[in-house]
Amino acid sequence: MVGTPKVTMTMRELDRLKCVQGVVDRQLKLYQAAERLGLTTRQVRRLVRRYRQEGPVGLISRHGNRPSNNRLKDAVADQAFRIIRAQYGRFRADVGR
Repeated sequence: MVGTPKVTMTMRELDRLKCVQGVVDRQLKLYQAAERLGLTTRQVRRLVRRYRQEGPVGLISRHGNRPSNNRLKDAVADQAFRIIRAQYGRFRADVGR
């Protein structure tokens, strides 16, 4: 039996799906969905276009497993922890990671 693939969404993405579905079904106006989601009408139009092209999967964030751009390099973080441990002997480095 071939089934549809399972999709995991956050609550925020699920709410986004409901609003975009409302716009597609003409139960919600574009500006109402934008207000509910805290977005501009232009952003909602883009979401509606992506929903029509890709379905619910198109509304899932594409930044899923990527590390942050603001993250410290491991070598810099280790050096900072060494300095802190030298000043404060009982400091645990695993707390912030």
